[in-house]
Parts: sequence; C-alpha cells; structure tokens
Amino acid sequence: MKYIFKIFTIVILASLLGCSSDDNVIDIVNNNTTRGAILRTIAVNSSEFDVFNPQSEFSVTLEFEDNRGGDLLESVDVVVSFDDRTDNGPDNSRDEAPLTTIPASAFSNGENNLPVITFNTSLGQAAQALGLTSDDYSGGDRFVVRFIANLTDGRSFSSGDANGGILSGSFTRSPYQYNVNLVCPPAPPASGTWTIEMTDLYGDGWNGGELVITIDGNESRFTMDNGASLTVNFEVPSGSQVISIQYSSGDWDEEVIFQIIASNGNTIMDIGPFPPVGVELIDYCNTNYQ
Repeated sequence: MKYIFKIFTIVILASLLGCSSDDNVIDIVNNNTTRGAILRTIAVNSSEFDVFNPQSEFSVTLEFEDNRGGDLLESVDVVVSFDDRTDNGPDNSRDEAPLTTIPASAFSNGENNLPVITFNTSLGQAAQALGLTSDDYSGGDRFVVRFIANLTDGRSFSSGDANGGILSGSFTRSPYQYNVNLVCPPAPPASGTWTIEMTDLYGDGWNGGELVITIDGNESRFTMDNGASLTVNFEVPSGSQVISIQYSSGDWDEEVIFQIIASNGNTIMDIGPFPPVGVELIDYCNTNYQ
C-alpha cells in the first residue's frame, strides 16, 4: 500500500512540475513576442475616380488596433502611385509619392473603443502629388493608395509587414493599400436619329441575335429576321441622360456584324463577327457618342 502511495505521489509531482515547465515556456514566448498593429477596413465608401471629374473622391473608413487599445498610434502616412494600364501613348506610370500624413489626433473613438477615421482624397489631389495632368491618364488606368501606420515606439506597419490572413481575413481586413480605378461614367448622348447598319455574312438573318438598346431605363430590341443586310433607325429623345447598347447572343454569332452611327454623324462602334455578349459596347471614355 505504501509503495502504491509513493508511486501516486511521484506521478502527481511530475504532473505539477510539467505544468510549471509549460507555463514557464508560455511566459517566455509571451514576454518575447513583439506585437504589431493593423488598420482595419471598416468600409470602402468610394473606390473609383471619375476620369472627367478631378473632384471625384476615393474614400475609406479605417480602424486602428494594437495591443494597447490604440494608444500606440502616432500617425498614418498616405502615399500614392500610378499604374498606366492603357496603350495610348507613353507609359506615364509613377512610383510612390507622399500624399499626406494623418496625425493620431485626427482619429475619433469608434464603436469598438478604437481609433477610427474616414479618409478622402480626390483625383486632382492624387494627380498633383504625382505631377500628373489630365492628359497623362485615362479610363482603365489605376491609382494605388497605401497607408503606413506609425507607432509611438518608432515602428511602422504597412502592406509589406502582414501575412495573407491579416491582409484579407474577414475580421482583420487590413490590406493597407487600395486600388482606385479610373472610370468613365456615362454622359448624356447626342439626341436625334441614330442608325444601325446590320450585316449577316451567311445571308439568313441574325438567327436570334439582338441588339439591346436602353435609354434612361427604356429598353428596345433590334434584330434582322432574314437577309444579308438591314438598316434601321431609332430615336434618342432630347434630354436623355444615359444610353446603353449590348448584344444578346443568337445561334450563329460568327455571322453577325453591325455598325452604329450616332445622330452627330460619328460611327461609335463597328463590331463583329462574334460580338461580345452581355457587356456594354459603348466606350464611355470616347465621347464621340455625345
């Protein structure tokens, strides 16, 4: 019986010593772990620049978090770069340049009791920081806005300092940088009579293919039931704000060709065979339809 009791005592002591050792290891790891900081994306309020409007804005709401409840925040640097993604002349891409610095005092206390800020910058401000003029960019190009969180202990964190889980995780959502695409919103089209010139290479009509033309939400469909060619007109009322033209597929799209001439005399598209299906066919960056 005494022997059994001794064995039991030894086992209990070994367990206690083992727990103590593990606890010491955990304490050592915790004491020697350097914790960082994140800028969490609360909302991307506006993600694009209107290429025709230098006042159009990129806007994002950010929340700062560290292991001190946000107390380590010193400032946030904002830098911007430009990616020329169109083949319409020289490459106007620009490396990063400073855009602004946001002091910690500009942040307010958010619903999670952490510093929060909504940051806005305009196309004009971003272009000026990089020495760009409106002639240097066009629809399809891209600005990249990057944030650098500076801490009171001298450390800084940005997109190069985090792993994939932090950058894109559903909770942290901390990419530190955002692509801001340049887009061309629709402009009011030229009013009056527009013309569609339809061609079928086999000569038996479009076999179910249709042009879907929508003016301020009012949709019309145009097709060629038979034959090799057809000319049709449609009216764009005065004061119309948005025109959209898409192609709906038929059985033999490899036979389909068409041109559309605006009321101002400009041929705004010459497409086919194999017209793109279900996408906007008007190039809103080219204002020849106005």
